[in-house]
Amino acid sequence: MLESNVWHVPGRDADLLVDSANGIGPLKPHVDPLTEGKPVVAVATHGHFDHVGGLHEFADRRVHAADAGMTRDPYRMRLRREDFPEGAEEMYAYYGVPMPAVAVRAVPSPDFDLAGWMTPGAEPTTLLTDGDRIDLGGRVFTVVHTPGHTAGSACLFDEADGTLFTGDAIYVDAPIDWELEPEAVVTSLARIRDLGARIVHAGHERSFDGEELLAVIDTWRARLGA
Repeated sequence: MLESNVWHVPGRDADLLVDSANGIGPLKPHVDPLTEGKPVVAVATHGHFDHVGGLHEFADRRVHAADAGMTRDPYRMRLRREDFPEGAEEMYAYYGVPMPAVAVRAVPSPDFDLAGWMTPGAEPTTLLTDGDRIDLGGRVFTVVHTPGHTAGSACLFDEADGTLFTGDAIYVDAPIDWELEPEAVVTSLARIRDLGARIVHAGHERSFDGEELLAVIDTWRARLGA
């Protein structure tokens, strides 16, 4: 349940990192060999603990302004059942995952503090707003504010080739937890639908094409009464 996708996009002048996982193990050592020394723009699609855990490792840290608070002070996930924070039991139940005695199968280093670890926060260096553009050199992504999963949930869209990163605004093959009221969710889903994405890379589960995106959005809109 703690797993999420991390996406690396190379550019001519800078590279983009979309989300930063849960922070249990260091992420930057796995990203650095891919960047060829270029700067990294690390963007959190929203402020949930399983997407911002590694953000503190990067110098350029961006998140939508509405999720800045939870990026600085995320839900402090712990790794042993006896240490789980309030709400963990409900979260595991919602996603249909049995509560484990220990939330990991391995540790990143012999000296890892299993009992003391908790999700690290990060101070954003840039607060994003709708319509902001992230120019990597030869490739540009536009920030699309899509509140629903969280107030600051945001997608990144490359209009030139139709690539869309949705975070947890929409994905397939697993339930999605909406923090905002259905009206806000429906509005955001309609906006995503109108982008005309060719390929979608989400915060969880597999990638999918634009045709499946339309189908899953329409399914959710029907469930939400749109």
